[in-house]
Amino acid sequence: MISESNMLNVTIDGAKQSASTFHHQGSISIEPELLKQVEVQAGAGDALSGAGALGGAINFTTKDPEDLLKEDERFGALIKGSYNTNASAYKTSLSLYGKINNHWSAMATVVQTESDNYEDGNGNEIAYTEYEQQNGLVKVVGRFDNNQRVGISFDHRIDDGEKLLRPNWALAGNNPSVEMEAHRTTSKLEYSIAPENNQWLALDTNAYYTENNITRVDDDAEGKISTYGVDIRNSNHFSDGSITYGLDYRRDKSSYQSTSEDARDEKGDVYGIYLQAEFQLAQALLLNLGSRYDIYKTTDADQQKFESKGFSPNVSVLFSPNDDLQLELGFAQAMRGVEVRESYLIYTGGYTNAADLKEERAENLSFSIDYNLAGVGLSANVYYATIDDVITYGEWGETNYTEFNNDGELVNKGVTLGVSYNWSALQASVAYNHSVSELNGEPIGGYYDTDLGISTGDHVNTSISYQFSDSLEFGWSGQFVARLTDTHDDVLEKAGYGVHDLYGQWQPLKNDSLKLTLTVSNLFDKQYRDQSTFGPTIYGAAGDMAPGRDMRIGLAWAL
Repeated sequence: MISESNMLNVTIDGAKQSASTFHHQGSISIEPELLKQVEVQAGAGDALSGAGALGGAINFTTKDPEDLLKEDERFGALIKGSYNTNASAYKTSLSLYGKINNHWSAMATVVQTESDNYEDGNGNEIAYTEYEQQNGLVKVVGRFDNNQRVGISFDHRIDDGEKLLRPNWALAGNNPSVEMEAHRTTSKLEYSIAPENNQWLALDTNAYYTENNITRVDDDAEGKISTYGVDIRNSNHFSDGSITYGLDYRRDKSSYQSTSEDARDEKGDVYGIYLQAEFQLAQALLLNLGSRYDIYKTTDADQQKFESKGFSPNVSVLFSPNDDLQLELGFAQAMRGVEVRESYLIYTGGYTNAADLKEERAENLSFSIDYNLAGVGLSANVYYATIDDVITYGEWGETNYTEFNNDGELVNKGVTLGVSYNWSALQASVAYNHSVSELNGEPIGGYYDTDLGISTGDHVNTSISYQFSDSLEFGWSGQFVARLTDTHDDVLEKAGYGVHDLYGQWQPLKNDSLKLTLTVSNLFDKQYRDQSTFGPTIYGAAGDMAPGRDMRIGLAWAL
């Protein structure tokens, strides 16, 4: 199962990315050039994941100037460029960074990407997949005595061009092209202090503002999601554990306007307090438990008011009898109240909320094993997750198709298995995933419920890499997906496929300042439709076929 982003809590440097402008296109995008790390939590998790993390959380952290500077550097620059053969695409980026004085450092990154339409494995050009994107990040960081840190960042992303009205569907008569302008802006101010000899003070605060909008130029219509919020937390550290507690607040606004009708909007407030504690009960036993209490207050475009409140507790136990073996058992609940809807559904005469709409509640039970011995790693994870009273719109003929209701129970259950091998210059891994996702006993991913997620067949992901020398590395990866036969009634079976990728990396200079990469994606030019995309359905609608063979040449030069 592939969860949609509206089931997750997604943050960029702690700034919440709320809701969606339109359910046929994603609202979460991040430039890989800017990333420092990505943290993924599957399923309802701990209290620090934020309010309403029904399906889990994804936290993106962008780089600081210090992450780019070498130990003896005060200023530097990083130039990157790449070219893709399939769509004649190119990408360039320039980062400038340095220390202003002993306390302050700064960085600025600009990224430009352009691409023509790509071709699938049969050489067919896929219309309206061309794009032009720009991305910019400015960050200023100050560090002072007592481990004090001040951070100010501004990130802006532009993605304009002629695109299909429903970008996740292929070109068709009911899916024409339109001129679109998609922009996202995220601003953040953060402050933290953690004196070395003070176990009671480890304060971390951040305030943020995010605006995500899509304008359909031809229709002169604009959908916008804006979010501002604050998170204040402190940690107490002890010899056998720690306690983190805090409060957060978020205001979301979804709006739609066009020249043909009056503007409409929805507003929602989320107030939360939380506590998460970790205790070392014994040398081999770690207990982690906590809870959130959240209050949701939302006024929709029809001036209906909704209010929900409740706890989201969690507990997990980690048993480590030795350095090679870990076993973890966890249980978590999450509550999410009625939130603002996507912008392009609140126009006059559009979708409405049922008057009795209430909160969703998730439960997640998981058990995992990790074992490492002499370079061999074995892992297994079994999970069972449910979301009760899940909010979605009903199927045509069964309920009012344009009304959001509590539509029953969503169940996601499965197992993941992994084997890895690390021996000197050779690394290899194999991972298997089997999951089943159902809404009221029916597989999800049908024509009417793709806002909840997509069903896929069993996955096997493999990789092998070999370090020939300190400067030269080669690798192969493969993704193998089984045919999906258990589908929703209005979705056809999904064909299985296997895709192979190769990559090589060469650093010819001893100081690693120059890096050359070559990547070949879809090595054998496989013709396939990624199962995580839409359809195909019995009504004829389906997502595009995946790109065929693509060679990418990249260069990174640090000055």
